[in-house]
Amino acid sequence: MSLGCKCDSGLSNTGTPNCVTLQSVTSKLILVPIEDNTGAKNKLDLSTTITANTISALINQSDFSKRWYPVGLFENVTLEKAESTFEEAPSGKKQFIKQGKRSFAGEIWNATPQLLGQIQDNRCVEFGVYIVDINGSLVGAKDGDYLYPIPVDNQSFDARLMYATDSTVQKLMVSFDFYRLFDESTLWLITADEVTYDFNLAEGLLDIVFSKVSASQTNLVLKAVTKFGTALNPIKVLGLLQADFTLVNASTNASISLTGVTAVDNVYTLTFASQTAGLSVKAKAQKTGYVGEITTTLA
Repeated sequence: MSLGCKCDSGLSNTGTPNCVTLQSVTSKLILVPIEDNTGAKNKLDLSTTITANTISALINQSDFSKRWYPVGLFENVTLEKAESTFEEAPSGKKQFIKQGKRSFAGEIWNATPQLLGQIQDNRCVEFGVYIVDINGSLVGAKDGDYLYPIPVDNQSFDARLMYATDSTVQKLMVSFDFYRLFDESTLWLITADEVTYDFNLAEGLLDIVFSKVSASQTNLVLKAVTKFGTALNPIKVLGLLQADFTLVNASTNASISLTGVTAVDNVYTLTFASQTAGLSVKAKAQKTGYVGEITTTLA
């Protein structure tokens, strides 16, 4: 994406239609890895029909490198643009050097330290963001028939916990810079009316935290909670079914067929044909809104 002069093209036409659709105040971000594990760029295909099911499938994508990670709702959002840099001669002549960077800052109110833990390490991944505005529109970078996430300078990403005071609630402050060479003229939006879906409704997955209660050569008993709640009473994960679970040999990744899954409250018993004692296995559960796994050994 060029931000410099286009030689031999003349001035650009500047007409605009009578009715234009504009981005409104930012309310949510959707974080997306720039590339998946194959090296392909993540994107939204505009040539296909986009529905609520499309977005749900992206949020619940089993491959974490292709998954969408919604964050927010945000308050007090700023998207400031720094001044461009010029060199100025004693004569007063100015020469353009570079564009100023665009920075994001926003607050997530009533946020917990556990949410801080979930998002503060994002600087370790090359990622971009789709912006969601208060009207439920989705904003990204359009190239051909695809809408790409806006690239972020991931090393600038920061999340900080702000404690409650006599006049303020506990919150997270999230800030980062966009990639400084990003061409903002490529920004396009999809309105909620066009896809019959309010992108503000997008919610990220909850991690399931498994702990082993017991194990034998024919069963594995797991307790399932989330990372939220209190130190004594984390929120339980209820209602998981056999179809939500997979079990594999952790060394070979060979599937181990489950013959049944029973639940008592948030304690799940997975049963299967007899395996070798001491075998290392990986149990994973994923259903709409939840994902988690544990690697452990059978008795």
